[in-house]
Order: sequence, then structure tokens, then C-alpha cells
Amino acid sequence: MLRTLIVDDEFNARQVIKNVLELYCPQVELVGEAENVAEGVQQIRKLNPDLVLLDIHMPDGTGFDVLSKSKGNKYGVIFITAHEQYAMQAIKKSALDYIVKPINANELIQAVEKANLEKTVADNDSVKYSTFIQNLKQDPDEQRIVLNTLTSIYTVKIKEIVRCMADKNYTEVFLHNGKRLVLSKTLKDFEELLISHGFFRTHQSHLINIRFIEAYEKGLGGFVIMSDNSRVPVSSRRKDAFLRLIEQL
Repeated sequence: MLRTLIVDDEFNARQVIKNVLELYCPQVELVGEAENVAEGVQQIRKLNPDLVLLDIHMPDGTGFDVLSKSKGNKYGVIFITAHEQYAMQAIKKSALDYIVKPINANELIQAVEKANLEKTVADNDSVKYSTFIQNLKQDPDEQRIVLNTLTSIYTVKIKEIVRCMADKNYTEVFLHNGKRLVLSKTLKDFEELLISHGFFRTHQSHLINIRFIEAYEKGLGGFVIMSDNSRVPVSSRRKDAFLRLIEQL
């Protein structure tokens, strides 16, 4: 059983979550609930849950405070958030799960099922939480992203990613040190995470870090020569935007 704690200051939100868990998540044992940061930390220490459904904004602080104050405990977390883009970006970069208010039953069920499958990888979760907390405090240029492959979990500085290349429903990530990682995320997922960090989508299959551009070969769309000697195509419909970008470098 997945011993689960709900931490949310909204009574109605807690009721919705409990109803969904009771009706559709037989693998879950609801062990408690809390309505603020202080209660959440107290309950985590007392109950030692496997999973915490964690609201972000509460009267006495945030879900991030709960994480930092209970980091001695190992548990999975699903954030419950409104549309705060900054918070959601930090969560996504750390490979943590989240659901958006108003709570959708299907999204909650899927997130809980995923947490149940990952119940045995608490050490990985601690890496994700640590990266998440660091990203909240760091300058954007020093932020990291958590990359989960089939065999390992990596925390990588965003500025060390040279380029990303789509391969069906997978993405290959090429790092400055020559390492290549294959992840079960789409290129669109990476574009959403990296576009604000100096990345440009040159082609439907390619996303590049502009700090690693070495040259541009002209043509119908043309090709970008990257620092790893790769030759990345630029689609004809993205060429004008790309040329405007490199003129500003």
C-alpha cells in the first residue's frame, strides 16, 4: 500500500482528493491530512508517509518549505498547484510530478499510479528535491535539470547542454563533456523547459543551445555547426527567426 498524506489549506481540495483516492486508487492508504506547513512537517515526521500530495501556497508558507523542513524523511511528492508558471517550471526541471487546480480526477489518478510504480526509488526522489530547492535559490544561468534515463538519474547544468534531438517519443540530449543521454520525453517537453535559457528550436527534430553555435551554413534552410562538430538543420520556416537571433549574438 502507498501510505499517503494530504497537505493543503483548502478544505474542499482535500475532500476532492480524498474522494478520488477512495473511489479510484485502491493501492492508496490515506494516513492523514494537514492544512498548513507546520502541520504538514509534523505529520510527515510522525507518520513517515510514502507519498505526500503537497499544496504550494498555504497561510504559513509554501510546499517548498515543507520539503526543506522535512528533508530527513524519504517520500514521494506530487505538487498541487495553480498556474504559477515559475513554480511549475522549477518542478518540471526537477522531474517532479504535479497536478493543477482545479483538480482533475484523471490527472490525480495517473500521478498516483506513477508514484506507486516509483515507490522503490526514494533515493532518486531525494536527488530531485535537492535539485529543486537549489534551482529556487540559484541564478538562472546556474540552474540544473534532472534527467532520468532507463538506468540512471543525472542532474545537469542547463548551460552544459549543447543540443537535443528528437527520436520518435524519445529525445537524445548531448552534453558539453561528450556524454549522450536518451530520455523518454518529447522534444516539445525540452523546448518548454529550455527556451528561456538560450535555446532555439531550429527544426522539428532539433533544439540547440545558442552559446555553442560555431557557424551557420547558408542554404534553403541552412545548417548550424555546433561546438561538438554536429551539423544541425534549420527548417526554411524557422530560418528568418534564426537569422534574427544570431544577428543579436
